Amino acid sequence: MKLNKKFAAAAVVAVIAVGAVAVKSISGGEEKLAVNAATAEKKNIEELLAVKAPLEGTESIEVVSRLHYEIMSVFVEEGDKVEKGQVIAQLDTSKLEDEIEKLEDELELLKIQQKENTSKYSSDIALAQARLKENLEQQQRDYETALDELETARRDYNSSKALFDAGAQSETDFKAAKNKLAEAERKAAGFNAKNGIVTADETQLEEIENIKAGSLLESSAKSIEIAEKELERKKEELDECQIKSSIDGTVIRVNAKVGRFADEVGDSDNLPMFEIENIENLKMNVKVSEYSISKISVGQKADIKADILKGGAAEGVISRISPTGEEKSGTNERFIPIQIDIKGNKKGLIAGINATADIHVATAENAIVVPIETIYDNGGDTYSVFKINDDGTVSSVPVELGVESVFETEIKGDIAEGDRIVLNPTPDLSDGMSVIVNE
Repeated sequence: MKLNKKFAAAAVVAVIAVGAVAVKSISGGEEKLAVNAATAEKKNIEELLAVKAPLEGTESIEVVSRLHYEIMSVFVEEGDKVEKGQVIAQLDTSKLEDEIEKLEDELELLKIQQKENTSKYSSDIALAQARLKENLEQQQRDYETALDELETARRDYNSSKALFDAGAQSETDFKAAKNKLAEAERKAAGFNAKNGIVTADETQLEEIENIKAGSLLESSAKSIEIAEKELERKKEELDECQIKSSIDGTVIRVNAKVGRFADEVGDSDNLPMFEIENIENLKMNVKVSEYSISKISVGQKADIKADILKGGAAEGVISRISPTGEEKSGTNERFIPIQIDIKGNKKGLIAGINATADIHVATAENAIVVPIETIYDNGGDTYSVFKINDDGTVSSVPVELGVESVFETEIKGDIAEGDRIVLNPTPDLSDGMSVIVNE
């Protein structure tokens, strides 16, 4: 535990109160140091950390609107209590309702057109498919005829070749049979057939694709989708024309005025329509020095004091400690935000007033307690006190510091209740030195 500013402050107070204490004197020819003394006590001691901040509601909102519609009615005044979901203002919806009605009519018409387009599309596709089927059936018949002709031409060619090779047929007749076979092969190959079955080629399928491409179904569906989304957006705007509170709370500011537009409630566009705060539950947002934050933990209690309470106090509890610190302007010291919730009876407390929270940091029972100005800082986070012995000499006693209040601190070491301790020890003191105690 490092010696903090309270020790220095307390020491200054003591020096001012008693005057200079480190004065050498002569007693019986022996030089002694005149000192002031305090007595070590055994008692309970409590450490408090005082912090200040305004009281705030635990939840607050700014009610705003993005809609450029005129405010027709304002249903609340400052100080009114509202519930979550309560309508607090109404915007002009006449133009919006006309737009919604027009969109609904347009959507209905688009759906009728889509139905008609669907019917026509189905009819055109069915007709094209019927024509294609009939065409393919005729081609299948023609293909089978071509295959028969090819078989006949192949037999005639084989017979003619055998006769020609034997010298029994003229070259002219042989060439005629050969040409007839080639023509039959070309005719059979001209069909788009596979495994003996004629199928539609790209040209034949093009008619159906053209029908699909020329159909209005796709564009009609897209138009309907756009219209439905616009209608949904307008209906959401219609609902948003009822300005509602999103929390339970009290209206603390009303900037909305009948006749103004919802998105332009004041001379500045940054003004919200309403400010609502839950002031039934209060809190303090305070900042604790990095040198003291190690003493703070969630759940610690605090006494909340304010002038309005006229000496009384309310109960507070630390509910949150920020995980990060903030730099204090002009210094290297950092502060950590914490939240203190006000519990129990809050009668008399109101949001916005300044308050002090005395946080109960630590307590020690039946502790050895001495004034802070008895502590001597040895450096290196080590401390001692000078105990006054019965023979008038002093002994330097190492001590550990414990719980500290404003003017006193708990010490742990070879000091007992009732021991006399030097106040404001100076470097002139040393172990075994004789002193005179100022009474």
